[in-house]
Parts: sequence; C-alpha cells; structure tokens
Amino acid sequence: MRSGVHDKKVGLFLLFAVLLMGADGGGLEGDERDTLRKQDQALQARIEMLRREQDGLLFQKAMCAVDSKYLILNFRENSGQLKFKNRVLTDFRFIRSKNISGDELKTGALVLTKKTEGKGNRAALIFGKSLIIQGKRAAAPPPEADVPFISLTNKEMLSIFSSVEEGALAYIMP
Repeated sequence: MRSGVHDKKVGLFLLFAVLLMGADGGGLEGDERDTLRKQDQALQARIEMLRREQDGLLFQKAMCAVDSKYLILNFRENSGQLKFKNRVLTDFRFIRSKNISGDELKTGALVLTKKTEGKGNRAALIFGKSLIIQGKRAAAPPPEADVPFISLTNKEMLSIFSSVEEGALAYIMP
C-alpha cells in the first residue's frame, strides 16, 4: 500500500511540474517575438546602411580608374571632398539650404550638367534638378525652381569650380 501512495505522490508531482513549465513559457513567447522583431528591423537597417557605404566605396574605386576629378558630399557632417583618383585635393564644409533635409537627397552619383559663372565671381555648379553648389554670395535660385542647394565659401567654390568639368560626378554619401 505504501508503494501506491508513493506512486500517487510522484504522479501528482510530475503533473504539477508539467503544468507549471507550460505556464511559465507562455508569457515569454510574445515578448521574445517582439524582441526578435525589433532585432530583425535593426539588422535590416544596418544591412541597408552597409550596402550604401559599399556603393560609395565601389564608386570611389571606379573613379580611381578614371582620369577625372569628382566630389564626395557628406550631408550628415555638412562636409565634402574634391578628389582625384584616391587623393583628396581639398576638404570643404558647406551650408545646406533650408529646403534640404538629411533624407531628401538620395545617396548615389549625380552628374554635373552645367557650370555657370556670373558677375562678381558668382559661380554655380548645377547637377540637373537634384542639387546646386554655389558660393555664399551667389544669388539664390528662384523659389519656383525648388532645387536644393549648398553654399561654400567663395574661395572654396572658385577652387572647385575651376577644377571640375561638365560631366564630372558627385557622390552623396549615406
């Protein structure tokens, strides 16, 4: 009779252990899913950022093979570089127009479509309808144009203006 009572106690203990294990794991599953979802979103954002950085590096590698000068523009730091092959010819800082947000301009290459030089050294580099690079004292583009622009010091602008030719490339870094 003792073994029957002992068997019942062991059976009840095992039953409660199984029930308690199931109750404990059910609450964490939803939290784990949310955590995994957040981690997945963070990893996808990191992958996209690394792809953009890789595109920038591939652009610079391709430009090393070409005999032309090009611009690298970093809108996070409001800075840029004029480069030839893998050499930095000049570093510069710029001021964004009010209509440029950090995410408005997509990363990638832009082609210099037109160089304009007005009275009093008012030079501008026009990259289609995507971007205008101009000196600080240059006349702002008309408001209906709604083309984003960046301003450089006049000395830097003249240096860059004389260095690049129409058809030159600029790359907007992520």
